[in-house]
Amino acid sequence: MEDFSAISTFVRVVEAGSFAAAAGQLGMTPSGVSRAVSRLETQLGARLLFRSTRSLRLTDDGASFHARCREILADLAEATEALNFANSKPTGKLRVGISLSVGRAAVIPRLTEFEQRYPDIRLELSMSDSPSDLNGEGLDCAIRVGELEDSSLIARKIGYLRNVVCASPEYLRKYGAPRSIEDLKDHRCINYVYPNGRPRQWQFDTPDGQVSVDIDAHMLINDGESVLQAVAAGLGITQVPRMLAACMLEKGMLELVMADTNSTGKPVWIVYPQKKHLSARVQAFIEWVRELFERTNRCTVATPNTVPAVARPKPVRTETLAEVA
Repeated sequence: MEDFSAISTFVRVVEAGSFAAAAGQLGMTPSGVSRAVSRLETQLGARLLFRSTRSLRLTDDGASFHARCREILADLAEATEALNFANSKPTGKLRVGISLSVGRAAVIPRLTEFEQRYPDIRLELSMSDSPSDLNGEGLDCAIRVGELEDSSLIARKIGYLRNVVCASPEYLRKYGAPRSIEDLKDHRCINYVYPNGRPRQWQFDTPDGQVSVDIDAHMLINDGESVLQAVAAGLGITQVPRMLAACMLEKGMLELVMADTNSTGKPVWIVYPQKKHLSARVQAFIEWVRELFERTNRCTVATPNTVPAVARPKPVRTETLAEVA
């Protein structure tokens, strides 16, 4: 088949719901649109549409053909964008799924950088702590933290949420700084508590490997941003992913302690549907967010290879403060 424009016209007719509406969008006459679809049906040797004076309805063959044609046209548009990525500015709407904590603390404060670099991208963030359904929500990509379940999505590792222990200058002047895991039992610790009521275990890298420690916290809060605000107010000490505390650290609201026990933390991924070509918009966002994690989090950044499957997490040893004291 050589009449590719007729395929595009057919898809537009189905989406517009009528020949007249499609003609208006394409700058053609309704009769010209009708002839293009009829020519396509002749070439295919199959009827695609049931026509009446009041409505159009897809045949079974038409419905199947339309679904495939939509995918082909979308792939063609993305392939064109990818080809021109290095020589043109990415444009259009980009929908990204992201967790509330990473979005609020790490991404949104630096969106000015993204807009300055890619002013023609209209970014739409879908922020939720529940895993997003990319296909169901019409998302182009999503940032996810932790080990991923096997799925039909492509996953690209962009870094880690490296854990650091921090406190406010006021707290450190008043109580001093812990120098080891054992010292934490003598400090006022503030910890995040999960929706199921389970406090977060603190992770540490030690000469014997990574350990998880149950903290006897002075204060428990079920919102990560509020934990940081409480620590900045001098109420205690906490462990938090460095990237989430980066802005407060840069402003001097928080200071790092126990730097030799910081942990690698959870991996961070960009996930997107399996497609032959990534749009220039998605490529631009991946490039920017990788740089953001490398610069702000000072983490080990993965190689750019894409992988359809994710490695299982490395087992860690779990201890309590009583055991390490």
